[in-house]
Amino acid sequence: MEGNKSDTSKVPQMIVDMMGDHFLEVARHLRETQKYHPEDFRSVAKELKIGIRKAYNLAQISRTFDDLGVPIEQLRRIGWTKLALLSPYVDKVNIDTLLAKAADSTAHELKMYLRGNEFDPEGKTIVLHLDSEQYAVFEQALLTAGAIPHSRGLLNKEAALTALLASAGSS
Repeated sequence: MEGNKSDTSKVPQMIVDMMGDHFLEVARHLRETQKYHPEDFRSVAKELKIGIRKAYNLAQISRTFDDLGVPIEQLRRIGWTKLALLSPYVDKVNIDTLLAKAADSTAHELKMYLRGNEFDPEGKTIVLHLDSEQYAVFEQALLTAGAIPHSRGLLNKEAALTALLASAGSS
């Protein structure tokens, strides 16, 4: 079996070249690799020049949408990012509603909708570039103001930051 590893993890160049517009075919390849050769999944993702999280998302998209009868062009127009967001929520009953919402929304709007939150079209995104010391102070202040630690950062950080700024303004 040791000699087979390189054969099963070798991704045909045709599949590598499909990563753009033909991401659904790549997703199917990843799903099949995950099912039949799970030990090769990481090396296949590496050969495709994608991160492991994206590889898992693509495999999930294939598992979710392959049997739902959605035209492939419709899925391509929506794109892999939004399909990855929809995967945990979609079923035969709500597929049309969720695909329509995905087609008419940004990924952020769709994420908010799926989580049951309202999207404020007047809202703004703020990007901060903090060094490690600044971030430590920032994080501690947000935690003190009610942010919740999470494996992917902080939850409730917007409300915590707003509370901090409001209290600083009233001093």
